[in-house]
Amino acid sequence: MLTKMYLTNFLSFSERTEFDFTASKYSILSASNVSDNNVLKGALVIGPNASGKSNALEGIAFIIKLIKGEGVSFGRYHCCFNPKPSTCVEYEFIFNEKKVSYVISYNVQTKTLSEHLTIDNKDILIRNGIHGELYIGETPIIAEKLDGETLFLRTASFDTGKFPHSPVLHELMEYLHNSYYIDGYNKTASFGKSVTKYAEENGIDKLNSYLKIFNYDFFMEYGSESHGEGLHLRLGSGQKSIFFKRNNFPIPTIFYEESQGNQVFADMLPQIINIIEKPGMLIIDEFGNSLHNKLSEKIVKFVMENSEYSQLFITSHDTNLISNSVFRPDQINLVTFKGPDGSQVKRISSFKPREAQNLEKMYLGGMFEGLPRYEEI
Repeated sequence: MLTKMYLTNFLSFSERTEFDFTASKYSILSASNVSDNNVLKGALVIGPNASGKSNALEGIAFIIKLIKGEGVSFGRYHCCFNPKPSTCVEYEFIFNEKKVSYVISYNVQTKTLSEHLTIDNKDILIRNGIHGELYIGETPIIAEKLDGETLFLRTASFDTGKFPHSPVLHELMEYLHNSYYIDGYNKTASFGKSVTKYAEENGIDKLNSYLKIFNYDFFMEYGSESHGEGLHLRLGSGQKSIFFKRNNFPIPTIFYEESQGNQVFADMLPQIINIIEKPGMLIIDEFGNSLHNKLSEKIVKFVMENSEYSQLFITSHDTNLISNSVFRPDQINLVTFKGPDGSQVKRISSFKPREAQNLEKMYLGGMFEGLPRYEEI
């Protein structure tokens, strides 16, 4: 699980900025929102428009994109108003009660990539430019002429079959491969690529069983045709699609003609299932886009209550999520942009609110940071 992250010269985070995902002394929601290793099962990042919220999630998703080989351009992440050439992202994880520290640094002037991974402060992987060294057995593995756009950790994982001789590294790679990033503002989500692929590979039954758990008033079908209440929909030859039907009025609707909210929730559902059934991270930017507030709350609570070692990281403008019934104070991160100093972050727990206080009311009343002000001064 991800315990801490530090961003330096990364997008709008100019100075080294810490994100802490370990539990503080609050007792509220401990049974549901905190794992047994004292790591939080995720966090809410909230703040004004253009404050750096999405950039914080980009930091978490950075390692996932690199490990999955999703064509990351290192130069794109360099802070445009910081003259220093190096961008750095530091991660701390805990697996099998061992601390994994992994640092990725990229120099935009020399186009040099560096990596340093330790387990309980012992060097395991070191990379400087095209030269890399891996220590997981009796004999070090030396790599020369490494690709300048590919992590040595990714290459070594492929070459060794996800580190079978290192349980901690193997668990790290499994965790990252079962992690997902969703841009909730990206309208391509409405095409249903995720849910359609899941239905093709796994069928529709599990998706519908989760909809029942959510007490959702819809179920889905997958195929070339669907009918109900006197309406028969049939696609062209060889075509298949997700169809929606209401439980109390099962008239079929083809996926792309359904409401935006139903499309967004359905396309999110496979990733929710994946991290419930296997440890991983689900990162959602603009969470709640097109969803009712109550459904947004239900999704967060469901993941917290039903995942053991998974984490949910979201940005949102839904202030109803700033609630002790949904997130703990140490799970709510307030981001503000401070001009030349860049984006900065504070957890609500640093303001030491009492557990019984109304966090949403306090936030909207200006008692914390991260509140936009549009009133005339």
